[in-house]
Amino acid sequence: MYLKMLCSIVLSFMLVSANAQFRNIPAEVTDAFSEKYPTASHVKWRDKILTFQAEFEEEKQKMKASFSSDGDWIKTEKQLKFASLPAAVIDGFKKSKYADEIVKDITELDDSEKGLQYIIVVKKGDITKRGLYFTSSGQLVKDELNL
Repeated sequence: MYLKMLCSIVLSFMLVSANAQFRNIPAEVTDAFSEKYPTASHVKWRDKILTFQAEFEEEKQKMKASFSSDGDWIKTEKQLKFASLPAAVIDGFKKSKYADEIVKDITELDDSEKGLQYIIVVKKGDITKRGLYFTSSGQLVKDELNL
């Protein structure tokens, strides 16, 4: 009986403190988002401590966009299929030393500092997973092990 009551009290404190840690999304952020993605639907916000991230749909495509607390756009990510990649990126991947590895995931990353990149996550065997970062012109610019 006492154990159940103690567990209920502890759980109540945890829920209250968890709710207290979530900040409101600043108007600068939501305004910047609405301006950049006016047709976005199903928007869900996440407080990522240093940034705010919106998960949403635009033209039936699931996307994620990150903004600073001042409303500055940082980056946008969306999942792609291999066939949707630009021809130069497909060609660059096929010419890379990773062409025979299994493609697990593809993300288009539009970054405010680095521009447009395509991340192809490949897997070799059961262990090695790596992220390959390609420019729009098909140049491999980064190779990240165990992504």
